[in-house]
Amino acid sequence: MVLKRIFCVIFILSGIEVVFFSGFCGFANDEWQLNHDGAGLTEEEEIELGKKVDEYLSRELYFETDEELNKKINDITSLIVSVSERKTLPYVCSIVQSYSINAFSSPGGHIYITNGLLQLTTTEDEMACIIGHEVAHSSLRHASKFYQELKHIFSQQDNVHENAIAKLLLKSHLNEFEEEADRKGVLYAFNAGYDPHGLPDFLERHLNIVTHNGMLSIFGMEYYVKVGMRINKLREFIATLKGDW
Repeated sequence: MVLKRIFCVIFILSGIEVVFFSGFCGFANDEWQLNHDGAGLTEEEEIELGKKVDEYLSRELYFETDEELNKKINDITSLIVSVSERKTLPYVCSIVQSYSINAFSSPGGHIYITNGLLQLTTTEDEMACIIGHEVAHSSLRHASKFYQELKHIFSQQDNVHENAIAKLLLKSHLNEFEEEADRKGVLYAFNAGYDPHGLPDFLERHLNIVTHNGMLSIFGMEYYVKVGMRINKLREFIATLKGDW
């Protein structure tokens, strides 16, 4: 039976927020259905699903129209993609008009960053590392892996609790996905000529803002600990790279 309720995971840079889009958004219809027989999403299915997600986001969000700024961001994206393992995806980076500090991606090479994040970055190295992190989610096929496991679970039981099951499954993988994308993303930035310290520097600044502005009550101590661990692991990994920054 073809899955009529499709869950598309968007991976958030902070590692604490995940947005699920399910069938009611109109992603699945009789003209377009996922192959239920394969091990995961094919590249063609990833691209098609990414288009559906982008169409939905285009209706729900406002995107930056500044041509020069969009070109700058997509030039950085192209450099990062050029050193990645999946160069065939039609990557595009869109800027969301939002004061929130976020970056996320959807299948098929779609990357989204917010104005709030852009304002918090201080160097092109930081921006390149953030984009590298999102490109890494695509290269590592995290969406396809998640879909494969979700499909297997749903085939074993009824779909009454699909949303709850999907959230629990993703939570079990989120730290793994983020850590993989962190390492791969800064490696991409490094290979493209950027300073890989950009990502831990950015995360550290974000964490300091959260701490010094009394926002831990909102984000929670778990967030503080997780981001701190990400920063430490990134510093350790970057120390293994050979470069002059």
